[in-house]
Amino acid sequence: MLYFFRFIFTLFHSRIRLKLVRKKAAKQAALFLGRLEKKFNGKFDEKTYHKIVKSYSLYLPLVTDSFTALHGRYNNLKEQERNIHYFICSSLFDNFWDDKSLNIDQLERISFDSANYTAQSFDETVFIFSKLFLGNDVKDKEAYKKVCRQLFEAQKNSLQQFDKTIPDAEIENITFEKGGNAVLLCRYYLDITASHAEEDCWYYLGSLIQLSNDLFDTYKDLNDNIQTLATRCTNAYVMEAFFLARLQMLKSSIKHLSFPKKRKQYFCILIIATACLGLVAIEQLKRIQAGYDKLPPLNKLPRKALIIDMEQFSNVYRWLKLIYTHARL
Repeated sequence: MLYFFRFIFTLFHSRIRLKLVRKKAAKQAALFLGRLEKKFNGKFDEKTYHKIVKSYSLYLPLVTDSFTALHGRYNNLKEQERNIHYFICSSLFDNFWDDKSLNIDQLERISFDSANYTAQSFDETVFIFSKLFLGNDVKDKEAYKKVCRQLFEAQKNSLQQFDKTIPDAEIENITFEKGGNAVLLCRYYLDITASHAEEDCWYYLGSLIQLSNDLFDTYKDLNDNIQTLATRCTNAYVMEAFFLARLQMLKSSIKHLSFPKKRKQYFCILIIATACLGLVAIEQLKRIQAGYDKLPPLNKLPRKALIIDMEQFSNVYRWLKLIYTHARL
């Protein structure tokens, strides 16, 4: 019964806070981007501008504030600034990668030899500015560089996902390394000394976010001929067991945190809410499988069957049930 009331309180408190913080954070990010545009005499394209603002304004209250709340506070202004720089770098890197405006060698040089790279555009100039700022401002510079390198290698290896012969084990490794390290980077933007258990929480959360994104993007990735664990799924129940095993690793790390039980439970509810979104997609796959031994070929299914609409009340209700089930410590 105590867990039930804590769960309800956490939901209401986080929902109210999300609305307030998100609005303030969006304004903060917009002003920050405006200053950069003025400083470097250029403009972010509209899609990138809104992606940075939206990503930061959601990530701050849902993820980074959840980690600092374990330490009894929310993100300070310096930590917030670092996270805006992070989303500038990640969004612009995605553009360079997706648009193929920079090749692998150029991406490596702009990422790891930024000071000696000659920018050819506004986006490259801002990327270098934010990358150098973060590299100079984090405390544990060597460990940060190591995670940056691991993320870059995972991104580079993701090119293999266009190869139909890539083994499932390699897809799994790419998925977890790309998602895990992308989120683990944010641990270095906080002015706290993170334990190994906290670092594991960052990594496992990131890996589950990436797996969830792949599950939600199944239809798109099938059409783009991208090999993911989701596009190769032949049994929804096997996928569910795989996902839950990873979720259990995250929960185990949370249990090993050296904080009061009340703080850990609050943290767990918020983090599991983000981590278990993929289970909503898996529930939809289970309904498609409908008791049979395996799923029908996913590439034969209509778009409607594979798109998960989180605006639908039924999906929101399933998500809340899943959070309640899996967030209890």
